[in-house]
Amino acid sequence: MEAGSAQVLQLVSSGEFSKLLPVCEELELTIQEELAEVPTPDQASQLGFLYSVHLLACLLDDQLNAARFLWKRIPDAVQQHAQVALAHGVLEARWQCKFPEFFRQLTSGPWDASLQPLLAQVVARSREQLLDKIGNAYKAISADRVAALLGLDAAAARQAFGQRGWPRDPPGGDAPPPPERAQG
Repeated sequence: MEAGSAQVLQLVSSGEFSKLLPVCEELELTIQEELAEVPTPDQASQLGFLYSVHLLACLLDDQLNAARFLWKRIPDAVQQHAQVALAHGVLEARWQCKFPEFFRQLTSGPWDASLQPLLAQVVARSREQLLDKIGNAYKAISADRVAALLGLDAAAARQAFGQRGWPRDPPGGDAPPPPERAQG
């Protein structure tokens, strides 16, 4: 488990997020084979870090069902770990489409410093995915509404509009998201 923890920490700190989920899944299998019925407090602490990374990696890859089932497999003692409980709160907010709460918890929770690169990537990728969905769902939406959904201020939402080539709305007005919507 020590080697697995070091590998996960290395992947997070180096930003190799594409490798994170498969490593976490393999590590979980190893843990299940090696772990006693009830983990010791030291094991629970170490497992707390690993499972919080695993939950966040599922969110990063937009695998909500995998994250929900992972939560059910996490030992009760580990579910009480502060970082795991935070990650579960983030998962719940995302699952329930409470996007402002989802982004608030990701950006302002008392997260361990070693998780910051992963959290930043979850935030960035989730915002991009949500912007894609907004672009496909709306003919017009205000920057203020998008800002509220994304946990941003209106100026940052307008900047996101500009980066996507969407017309910028006047303050308080609606603007059509994409100039051309994909036909499906």
